[in-house]
Amino acid sequence: MLQSWYAYAGLTALILAFIVGNGVYGQQLSLPLKKQCADVCVYVQGRMRLLAVRVLRQGPIPQHVGFIMDGNRRFAKKSHMETPSRGHLAGFTKLTKVLEWCNDLGIKHVSVFAFAINNFNRSTEEVGALMGIARDKLRDLAENSELVNKYGVRIRVVGFRDLLPADVRESIEYAEEKTRGNLGMTLNVCCPYSATDEISTAIRRLVEDVENGLLSAADITESALEKRLQIPGPDLDILVRTSGQIRFSNFMLWQSAKMAYIQFVDAYWPEFSFYHMAKILVSWQLASRDIEKRKLAGRVHDSLAFSEQLRNSESSSDTCCGDRI
Repeated sequence: MLQSWYAYAGLTALILAFIVGNGVYGQQLSLPLKKQCADVCVYVQGRMRLLAVRVLRQGPIPQHVGFIMDGNRRFAKKSHMETPSRGHLAGFTKLTKVLEWCNDLGIKHVSVFAFAINNFNRSTEEVGALMGIARDKLRDLAENSELVNKYGVRIRVVGFRDLLPADVRESIEYAEEKTRGNLGMTLNVCCPYSATDEISTAIRRLVEDVENGLLSAADITESALEKRLQIPGPDLDILVRTSGQIRFSNFMLWQSAKMAYIQFVDAYWPEFSFYHMAKILVSWQLASRDIEKRKLAGRVHDSLAFSEQLRNSESSSDTCCGDRI
């Protein structure tokens, strides 16, 4: 059964590649024929995407996918846009499409790197434009998006909010409050965010809880720290970075270390396509069994190591008490 749907998935990917190729070729045709080819191509792509979604949903589906949405400024330059902010607007448009694909595929949690803490080092003009996009688009997403109104997507914004302007924080609070009770896919918007800040903040919270008597030093575990991270579970299954850059840029470092499937895509974020998404998902599905086996082996090893540490601790305690007597 698994082999058959893998075959269907491969066939679907080939068909999608053929359609995309036809769309590119169609750009070289005369204007009337070009429009006809474009309309047909869009229709066929839509039908094939629905078919691909059905095929892909026959296999395992990741529960948590992260995206480093890189390349908006370079896309704007490549496309001869007037300002980098045009590229960022194109990036937001692509984000809504990607969220639709994830929702159709049954992915329950999506985390996106919207703005890094060190992005405040960019020009005042670009930072101001980005803050304006965040303010307007978050509110628009919560009010008018079909994803929210029809499919019940919940919006969460994580990061060092105190660094944001007041009007952006107001939009964040509005979007979170309006979607708080939604039971559909959860969207974690990381803005402004860095993984090192997330981890150090979680450590500070652990220390504060110990100092306040809410937690004992013996209770400081990996699980205790994870509960205090800004981006909660489930485990990150896939991390995608666009633009061809091979680096993490300080995004979800803790979560990525737990056997996340890392994929670097040689396309700017506004160019990211369903073909890229399907290809990544099929690749992850083929590797998912091995990933689960490795995760299980790691959990068993950690459990045994903890049991051994506990036994040694009890033995030391008994020896200590005996010496006192």
